[in-house]
Amino acid sequence: MPAYTDITGLGRELDPRLASNRIAIAGGAVAFLVLATVGLVRGDFDVFEVGFGAVSVFLAWAVSRELDPDRPDAATWAMALALGGTFLGSPSALAAGVALIAIRLVAGTVGTSLKRLDLVVLAGVTALAGASPVLWMFGAALGIWAWTAPEAEENRTPVRVAFVLGAAAGLAFAAWTTWFGDGYDVEITMAAYALAAVAGAAMLLSVRHMPIESMCDSGDQPISAERVRLARIVSGAGVMWAAVFGGVAGFWALGPVVAALVVAAVYRVFVHAA
Repeated sequence: MPAYTDITGLGRELDPRLASNRIAIAGGAVAFLVLATVGLVRGDFDVFEVGFGAVSVFLAWAVSRELDPDRPDAATWAMALALGGTFLGSPSALAAGVALIAIRLVAGTVGTSLKRLDLVVLAGVTALAGASPVLWMFGAALGIWAWTAPEAEENRTPVRVAFVLGAAAGLAFAAWTTWFGDGYDVEITMAAYALAAVAGAAMLLSVRHMPIESMCDSGDQPISAERVRLARIVSGAGVMWAAVFGGVAGFWALGPVVAALVVAAVYRVFVHAA
């Protein structure tokens, strides 16, 4: 049976022998139990809603591992914050998953060229980003990565083709919805602008220079601190865009990214402080 690295360079093995991975798995299970209990008490329990909510909490851990690779404890706090955020707004596991892929590629933690399966994933994620105006900033980040990232040099043409096909499909769907469907009409309130400002402040605090000692997943090169900073910028800009164009609901749809970014900012100020 081939190793997962032979199948995908984009995925990451969740090895239960590592303490941080066990915490991630346990955190997702705890989130499921907490959300299920709350749903039962309220009388509105929905197993799919609870399941996707738990996945979104786990995705906060995954995003945090990209934004602060040296500190797995930060990812634990991101999960806790994301779980609390589920009671303020409804996170979208799908939106957070799209953001995670974009953030992971920009951060350069993969450290290797994409496999054939990854190209399919890239096209699909780009299509999802293009189909939702709330996620366009992450789609743009994927495009910049496809044209500039050094690890994509080995198969640059297939990567670009995958991105273009995905973007075309996503934007076509968005156009169809706008012209022939219900359209895209979202009320943007002052609360949405305030939440966008919170994301911007967290981004600015998190991007101060810091050292990175962790290695890329391929294990043969260190993670670039500058690219991690870029990933934090993409995270903050993506959340701000979501709040401005998707309102309060758009902001909370990316709750897992918000949680990871806020924790990264706190750690940068109080833990990584110069």
